[in-house]
Amino acid sequence: MLEVAGLRKVYDVAGRTVAALDGVTLALPGGSFTAVVGRSGCGKTTLLRLLAGLEDPTGGAIRRSSDRGEPIGVVFQEPRLMPWLTVNDNVALGVAGRLEERAAAERVGSALALVGLGAFAAARPDQLSGGMAQRVAVARALAIGAEIVLMDEPFGALDAFTRRTLQRELVEIWRAKRPTILFVTHDVEEAALLAERVLVMEAGRLIDDVAVDRPHPRSPIDPALLAVRERVLAAVTGAPEPVLA
Repeated sequence: MLEVAGLRKVYDVAGRTVAALDGVTLALPGGSFTAVVGRSGCGKTTLLRLLAGLEDPTGGAIRRSSDRGEPIGVVFQEPRLMPWLTVNDNVALGVAGRLEERAAAERVGSALALVGLGAFAAARPDQLSGGMAQRVAVARALAIGAEIVLMDEPFGALDAFTRRTLQRELVEIWRAKRPTILFVTHDVEEAALLAERVLVMEAGRLIDDVAVDRPHPRSPIDPALLAVRERVLAAVTGAPEPVLA
């Protein structure tokens, strides 16, 4: 379980105050898949960065209930691989020094197999396609044994065909391993296709919480998913634009 209570993040921009997050409260049950959508600048990436510990909140609290105490995995839009390391060594970065050598190798091998890259362990990042590189980033998050995986528009830079393939693969991985996933995206269709729940943000606040009670695999033309899409779009387009305080 990951819980957020009254979370605030305030920035000073040219002498004026901007509330990137303004009192966000939510709970992510263990093993759940939640998407966060909203316009650019609504606060969704700031929320993810605070949950990942990359920034400190201005106010509020983040509470995590964990059985294993494993670190949080983060997958960004860009894979952020070390170009001088092999695929295997990039994935091993998160477990180096945390596990005995044999256990670490088994964890890395298992993660690479899960994303279909076992045969590319010795390759270097410049020998990979964009989709393969992003699979390596996902494997790196899984290898550390993360109970919580935070994903910031991980498929946003990929072509439509690769994107759809990785969407399906991510759902299969989630169903097999059951980490708690928080998936930030600007694509409403993607959110409805993947998540059990879609949170809608605007001006640093949660303005809607939409359940997506449909089995996987899902079709983008499913009337239930189209209804989710229309509800989200109505919530965002009907909300006021953010303003500087």
